[in-house]
Amino acid sequence: MKILIIIPVFNEENNIEKCIDSIQNQTYKVSNIILVNDGSTDKTLEKINFLSKKYKNVKSYDLKNSLSKPLPGKKIIKAFNYGLSKNKLKYDFIGKFDGDLILPKNYFEILINEFKINNKLGLASGVIASMVNEKWLIENMYDKDHVRGGIKFYSREAFKQINGLKESIGWDTLDEMQLKYSRYEIKVFKNIITKQIRKTGDRYIKKKYFNQGKVMYLLGYDVFLALVGSIKFSLKERSLMPFLKSIFSYFYCLVTNEKKIVNDKLANFIKNFRYKRIKEKIGFNI
Repeated sequence: MKILIIIPVFNEENNIEKCIDSIQNQTYKVSNIILVNDGSTDKTLEKINFLSKKYKNVKSYDLKNSLSKPLPGKKIIKAFNYGLSKNKLKYDFIGKFDGDLILPKNYFEILINEFKINNKLGLASGVIASMVNEKWLIENMYDKDHVRGGIKFYSREAFKQINGLKESIGWDTLDEMQLKYSRYEIKVFKNIITKQIRKTGDRYIKKKYFNQGKVMYLLGYDVFLALVGSIKFSLKERSLMPFLKSIFSYFYCLVTNEKKIVNDKLANFIKNFRYKRIKEKIGFNI
């Protein structure tokens, strides 16, 4: 089975070679790796061009006119889709990965075996660990069954079913809701630990909760769900500011009638899914 990995890279000159070496050293070999320079201001482009010469299965591209600053969502997926447009491989599995990861050697072997025994599986990953006080600790800032945006790994059929990845903030929740709507399963395997050199979200911390509020609106959350989500952010941070930033952003999108990234059917599915999760967490019988 053939694996295609696409990695948008921004200012990863110090990390990308370690990432690629960890992919090349897999027990289950990756067929093609596409690297897309996404407006880097360091020597990332030189580094990925070097890697494309070092490895026959690595291709490097430079996305012209990309903004020279880190932005979540649309910018990253635009680079991913640019890389996908350059692909000629008829893949069986496709991954969207970040350029600062170090994968365990059996990462793809384990995932491929899981896909083989479960034909309902559409998206899978391991977990991410980051360095805290000189120790690698698993990050737990998201739901336990959420596949992180930097380690998405889809079956070809599932990826085609959702028409690829949306060039929008919130893409990495939208894809999962689309898959669930289409009755695919999503799995996160706790025994596969990927090391992330940079801590998650460091680049986007200033606008993190403004973005979260916007995402809730774009995904069709109603006011109650937006309030619950915003309260959750504040409880986690032990500060009122996440709530204020998130709910302000949600209502700003609501008042300005910003276009959502879901249709009515998917929005209703997402709301029902979130309400079910809330009921499960507080112990209601459904």
